[in-house]
Amino acid sequence: TQYHPYVFWTAITGFVALLATGERVRRVALPTLMAAAYVMPAVFIATNAAKQADFGLDMVWVLPLLGLALSNGSLQWSLPTRWSKPLIWWSVLIAVVWPIIFLRETDFSLWVLTLERVSNTSRGGSPWEIGQNIAYFVMLHNAGILTVDALCRWYAADRDGLFRDVLRPLLIAAALAAAVSFYQGFVDLSFLNQGFWTYMLRAPGTLGDPNKLGSVVSFWTVGAMVFAWRLPRPWSLVVSACAIAGGCVAVWVCGSRTGLAAVGISLAIAALEAIRYWWRHRTSLGMSGTRVAMTAAGAVLLLVAVVGVLQGASTHTVVQRGTLGYVPFIGDRSLANSANELLWERFGYGLAAIEMIKEHPLTGIGPGMFHWLVIDYGRDAGYSGDRLLVSDNAQNWFRHNLAELGLLGMLPLLWWCGVFIRQLFSRSDDGDALMLGLLRAVFIGFFSASVFGMPAQSIAIVITFWVFATWFMVEHGPVDVAAPAWPKPLAIACVTLIAIHAGTTTVEAMNSLRPVERARRWGWYYRYGWSGKDDLEPDPGGKTIGRRWTLTKSLSLVEVKGRVLRFVAWVDHPDSVERPVHTRVWADSTLVYEGELRRGIPVTLDIQPKPGARYVIVETDIDRTFHPKDFNPLSRDSRELGLSVRDWVWE
Repeated sequence: TQYHPYVFWTAITGFVALLATGERVRRVALPTLMAAAYVMPAVFIATNAAKQADFGLDMVWVLPLLGLALSNGSLQWSLPTRWSKPLIWWSVLIAVVWPIIFLRETDFSLWVLTLERVSNTSRGGSPWEIGQNIAYFVMLHNAGILTVDALCRWYAADRDGLFRDVLRPLLIAAALAAAVSFYQGFVDLSFLNQGFWTYMLRAPGTLGDPNKLGSVVSFWTVGAMVFAWRLPRPWSLVVSACAIAGGCVAVWVCGSRTGLAAVGISLAIAALEAIRYWWRHRTSLGMSGTRVAMTAAGAVLLLVAVVGVLQGASTHTVVQRGTLGYVPFIGDRSLANSANELLWERFGYGLAAIEMIKEHPLTGIGPGMFHWLVIDYGRDAGYSGDRLLVSDNAQNWFRHNLAELGLLGMLPLLWWCGVFIRQLFSRSDDGDALMLGLLRAVFIGFFSASVFGMPAQSIAIVITFWVFATWFMVEHGPVDVAAPAWPKPLAIACVTLIAIHAGTTTVEAMNSLRPVERARRWGWYYRYGWSGKDDLEPDPGGKTIGRRWTLTKSLSLVEVKGRVLRFVAWVDHPDSVERPVHTRVWADSTLVYEGELRRGIPVTLDIQPKPGARYVIVETDIDRTFHPKDFNPLSRDSRELGLSVRDWVWE
């Protein structure tokens, strides 16, 4: 993925500016950044900055948001007391582990990041691309936690401020996204859309991705009704009706199955919460059964009208994508088969995740790595050839994180989920029962969708989730944000588990999960440290066997095709007669040569692979390279050249 320079420098400038100004500009900066989360993808598409999905561009608003969140200059956490311990443990664990994974993908040599044509998986993926994915998924974890910490610091006792600075701009941006999806679905599908999604006949609104739009709609269909609860009539009813109709249309034209499921579940539970609330307070509310029935009938008529309108959409719906085939008594699959395909196998992604979990149960494969390793692990699960998987998530939030973080990494996540779910269903003496019930419906819908999908793999959705979690806390009653007191045994246990996770991750990073070891296992040509494009060039002696140039260091995984590898190398440094080049060569981590090389005097080695080995790892190291133009003013050859290595010859 290519970062656009103006996006990078805008993001860095925004981070520094908001880190410095912080509280003085929050009333303007925070609403702007909240709206940008939903709108910026459309801006990039409109300006031709993103012709295809580029999650890296999210930095343009995420980094300024982080700068604002960190702007108070205090190292004091402001998380709700009940949340603080699991979230701090979660955040620290990610912060400790991710650099190990990042370094692992560079083979613990950061200079490899800048090299071209280095593939860390059988499907490609350079260290730079994979490192970017790691950094993004780390942001999904820690940027979300830092944001909710800042929101609790600012708005734990200021509900009106939360509505004004956070909820209102997000709601307006969500409404704009839905409106754009209507235009795309009924008028021009190519409007603010990318080629792939236009081809798939799916409307992304302003989010650039229909699945992201589905997740946004899953929050704001019912969330807008909660927001409208305090508006004067008739606006509360108008906004609620528009939210229901607009949410249903948007989730339909975007074609998101997880979004549709979340919206459907949340609306059903919201209806039950409203009926229960009316029944408990029917006397004080003064609403007769007839009026309630008329309201329900109006809602049904509204949904019928929406269904009629949707017949004119030009998009590819979830029904056309075969979703009805999994519905009991309607589809052609049994309930057991549907459950197996949707909850366990998930078209191969679930089975690939299980392979990862079985091999690395404690620490996982590392944050941000599932998308890149799923094809290789999918082969072990039986998906190869025509059934080869493509890059995607584990189709289940819990399984995805278990595969990436392992059991030790999942402990704080599960701890927080348990605490939050308990709060969701706890009684509040201060909060509005109906509002809490409707917000609970939103979370139940989102959690349900997360069981057979992963809507929270976008930073915009993660921030939305934490905004709603903060909203629920504020509505639930007084939020205690006192500094957490860590009992000594708990602190020791958390630090110990983090240390075990980091240590195990390091050991696996140097062994089975090292890129070259993965290449040895699944069989692709892994190498780095070669000059230029790694193409063979003619041998200067005129022989048919070509040669390659190394940089200062090189590594190659060479397939065994004989009994002995005839390794031949030399230096062409013009000054090597006076200044010999110190050279070392390793075979399978064993030093097989060390000495001084001069021009015209090659080193020839017979490298024998280990018995039964399919590959041999050849590494080289020299103390300096040269540029031909530095020694010949007439030369235009600006390449950086090191050791000259003859192509691999087996005997």
